[in-house]
Amino acid sequence: MDIKVGIIGGMGPKATNQFLDRLTELTDGDKDQDHVRYILYNDPEIPNRIDAYFNNGESPVDSINRGIDFMEKNGIQTVGIPCNTVHIWFDQFHRKINVLNMIDLTVGAVLESGYKRPGILATTATIESGLYIRNLQKAGINPVIPEDENSVMRAVQHVKLGNIPDGKAVLLPVIRELENRGVDSLILACTEIPVILDSNDTILPLIDSDRLLAERLIIAAGKRVKNRN
Repeated sequence: MDIKVGIIGGMGPKATNQFLDRLTELTDGDKDQDHVRYILYNDPEIPNRIDAYFNNGESPVDSINRGIDFMEKNGIQTVGIPCNTVHIWFDQFHRKINVLNMIDLTVGAVLESGYKRPGILATTATIESGLYIRNLQKAGINPVIPEDENSVMRAVQHVKLGNIPDGKAVLLPVIRELENRGVDSLILACTEIPVILDSNDTILPLIDSDRLLAERLIIAAGKRVKNRN
């Protein structure tokens, strides 16, 4: 098969569906044949990342590596994993092929943007691990953490359960709080967040990890990314 890119999904299923839609929406194409050919390895049984980080639960590494090995055996050259939290274990992933680092892509976009005081919406494990905070602080940027991180987690859980209106209702007060604290942008550092939040919900510019990963996969597949509005 002459397919260049693959996606390891299932974390969670709704966020993966959103990511696949984004891949289509962001591709500059006039016909079916202009779009990305990819292999989806969808495994919703990958162990829970929050439990693995905080409670010494089963690690997701073996499951992710099985997916990467599957991609390699099928000739895939570049893999995207649309889940921020699982990147806590990125250094343990097999990388005989190109595994894109979602965190590096997003941090790079923050640095290029010129924003100096971004708010960050992420799981508690992503926050506590320092995945974003450590790399941004090295560049002199101190992201602002919501005062109520638990509300972000509740919103994420609503998405996983398919309760989209409830997820938005829980998340919007968090957005208002960050706006009132003078942040100049929002980092969407969890793939469930774009399912319930878009540019109509806030005055702040969005730096969307989901979108950035999708755009890089489109390029890796040899296709064109739509110009941003």
